Amino acid sequence: MSPQGRNSIDMAKVYFFTEAEKLLSALDLLGIEDFRGEKVPIKLHMGEPGNRYYISPSIVKLVVGRLKGIGAEPFLFDTIVAYPGPRSTREGYERVAYRHGFGEDETNCKVVIGEDGVKVVEGAHSFEVAKEIYEGTHLIVISHVKGHISAGFGGAIKNLGMGGVTKGTKQIIHRMSIPKLSAEKCDLCGSCAEVCPCQAITVDEEWRYDSAACESCGKCVSACPSGALSYEVMDFQKGLALAAKACIRGKRVLYINALVNITRSCDCESHPGPIICPDIGYLASNELAVIDRASLELISKVKQGVFEKVNQIDPSKQVSYAEEIGLLSSYQLRKL
Repeated sequence: MSPQGRNSIDMAKVYFFTEAEKLLSALDLLGIEDFRGEKVPIKLHMGEPGNRYYISPSIVKLVVGRLKGIGAEPFLFDTIVAYPGPRSTREGYERVAYRHGFGEDETNCKVVIGEDGVKVVEGAHSFEVAKEIYEGTHLIVISHVKGHISAGFGGAIKNLGMGGVTKGTKQIIHRMSIPKLSAEKCDLCGSCAEVCPCQAITVDEEWRYDSAACESCGKCVSACPSGALSYEVMDFQKGLALAAKACIRGKRVLYINALVNITRSCDCESHPGPIICPDIGYLASNELAVIDRASLELISKVKQGVFEKVNQIDPSKQVSYAEEIGLLSSYQLRKL
């Protein structure tokens, strides 16, 4: 399950289990005791209204209970979104969280929705990390693994890279990956328009681009046979990896990925599409790139290439970019 040529001492442990209750054992093995007495954000996505497949509050409640049992002070955390809707304001998102079963009465934990950030430079780019994450020394990241229109799939890297930063930084990450045309190379073949899922590009006697419609997925750049298209700054998935690393700098972090209810589209979608893979189970680790690599490899064993087929994007680029910027991605899988 790990790249060849790496010594086992360089490999992180990933715990795999199919019964949610075994999460407590995984947390103990990963050193949850180190969180004793700390104020701990639990970063998660509490679901778009209409979506039924976000992370189960019962999983979150297990984590909250274990943290409180060792004297930590957890709180459920996410940031406001960059698009219009109920989750675009703190008050609106709090109401959504309550309706979806994340209220303090249900989870025994308060909900905090962030708006403000602190600038962190990573890879020569500035990202505003949510103040509540930046100010802490410990962090729990709980992610529902699913497909995503712009990133191929969403796991822990996506959860932090987009959800751990401010509204302004979310917009910047999207803008960094919009297509840039070299007109002298373009032969107006229309390949970019054919693959665009948002109809943001039209090609007839000239090349036209609607930035307001663009989802920054990069499919057009990959599809261009003449090399006429490039990213404004970088691939969306690289932006996610850089922003995620900015969020975890200097922190003790534990990650939990739920490989259940794996839908075609993101928890940000009211209608995320069909389930595209059978339930597999849960993973826990203390390494960001590792847990997403393990998630993709387990899913590939059950439904090979499923995210590429439904979203036409290679989701492994997130992990590759994370490895390029220094995050460990080799692992040993241990079943509980």
